[in-house]
Amino acid sequence: MNFPNTDFKNPSVLFFYNGTSFPQLVDVPDLDLKMAESAKNMIELGLKHGVSLAEQKKDYKEQLDRMEQFLCEEARGNEMDDASIDRAMVRLGFANRQKFYSMWCLNICALIKMKVIKNDNENGILKSCRL
Repeated sequence: MNFPNTDFKNPSVLFFYNGTSFPQLVDVPDLDLKMAESAKNMIELGLKHGVSLAEQKKDYKEQLDRMEQFLCEEARGNEMDDASIDRAMVRLGFANRQKFYSMWCLNICALIKMKVIKNDNENGILKSCRL
């Protein structure tokens, strides 16, 4: 087999926080780069509206803590599935799963950019290839 293998689709990206991943893989080219750019814009917009970096760091971390807590609680000791994600989504007041997922990814990218969390084995972004 020759490498790189051209049979692979776009790299999949997994966003995780405190060792918990949002169990959704999206086959979007450069999703991590797009989310990082959106997070940068989100931070800059906050600053323009008078929200300090310290306040943004606190807010995004609190939001992620709550999202991660509800995802884990709703899994009820089992593997996360669509039903547990949907229950967490409702508890958090998101209109749909895409908004929940987007906020999860944006907050992780923002916290990495603001150096609140590191892109390491517990938090961050993991790119992989799927067949």
